[in-house]
Amino acid sequence: MNELLENTIFLIAAAATSGYLFGSISNARIMHWFKTGSFQVKPINEPIPGTDLYFASDSVSATVTNINLGTRFGILTSLLDVAKVALPTLIFKLLIPEAPYFLITAACGIVGHVYPLYHRFRGGRGESPIIGAMLVINWFGIIITNLAGMVLGYLTGSILVMRYGWYVLSIFWYWIYFCDIWYVGFMVTANILFWTAMSKDLAKFAALKKEEDLAVAEETVSEFLLMGKSPGRFLDKYGLPASVKKAFRKEK
Repeated sequence: MNELLENTIFLIAAAATSGYLFGSISNARIMHWFKTGSFQVKPINEPIPGTDLYFASDSVSATVTNINLGTRFGILTSLLDVAKVALPTLIFKLLIPEAPYFLITAACGIVGHVYPLYHRFRGGRGESPIIGAMLVINWFGIIITNLAGMVLGYLTGSILVMRYGWYVLSIFWYWIYFCDIWYVGFMVTANILFWTAMSKDLAKFAALKKEEDLAVAEETVSEFLLMGKSPGRFLDKYGLPASVKKAFRKEK
């Protein structure tokens, strides 16, 4: 056993394989089977609030489960997606804390979620697995980068920046906090996986806006992202761009 533990190639393979196989577990499909008796997840085709348009997505995720089955199943799916990456990452971190094998486990867990082996490589976008990995690697970094993302969202007046900006900010946080290429490499990889998976949805939404020449309020986007209306309404009224516009109007 000691010889195996000292074998770098074996440990890399074990870390990558275990992370990927656990990450490939599709909790969204399991929840749908539990509720409906079928592993088939119905693609969403949701109306965009305040418009006559619909947004379609084939993502297999906690968000889709929330829309199809309700909040309770959506939250449970998200927690299970967090755990399926967090647990194997934690095991490798506890067993071999002096080496970055657990980062390989975490990264491959996210790969498994986005491109699951068991389901023809069609999975989710990776939000919950990234959170699961970060909870083990640097839990308070999630809080810090989310707060920074909220500030950046306020400065830009964008609910999308407020919701997703912290992923990009986490790269800089890992760079500053760890000063280690392995940690930075993990976060860069996580971002590439997430934004690649999200690119289809973002492109569809951008195409809808361009086609219909929509001036979508942040409140509408916030509601559509299941964040509630309040964050978007706050940005529409008090975000920095909105405040600057109000100031210029008063001067005129």
